[in-house]
Amino acid sequence: MSSGYTSSDHKTVLVVDDDADLLDVLRDVIEEEQFRVLTARDGEEAFRLLESGETPCLILLDLKMPGMDGQEFRRRQLLDPRTAHIPVVGFTGIANGEAEARRLALSSFLRKPVHLHQLLETVAHYCSDPDHLDSSSGPASAAR
Repeated sequence: MSSGYTSSDHKTVLVVDDDADLLDVLRDVIEEEQFRVLTARDGEEAFRLLESGETPCLILLDLKMPGMDGQEFRRRQLLDPRTAHIPVVGFTGIANGEAEARRLALSSFLRKPVHLHQLLETVAHYCSDPDHLDSSSGPASAAR
């Protein structure tokens, strides 16, 4: 499939994290809510998916990964007009997560360990709310 949206009912979420077990859990939980989930183990793999024509409604991005980390992924994403509009929610265990989210111009951030209820609210917010699907106004401020 070359499109990120397989149908209007199954929007795609891209989850980028180097922890395979966490990717499996997040994929299962998000798919339970009727979203299509793509996973990538680092920023390079995520970019390959985006360059293949995938257009997710949201990217969930671990900020600390080996290889291309969240910071480098975000820098490259913002430089590419085909991907710059896609909201990115970072997740991290670092203490200054809110400051890092602002510095990287993230739409929001979640603290690790990720609370599944908060994760699902975030996915629904960015993938079900029409105001965010066509937003060209740039990233919102970081969440709480």
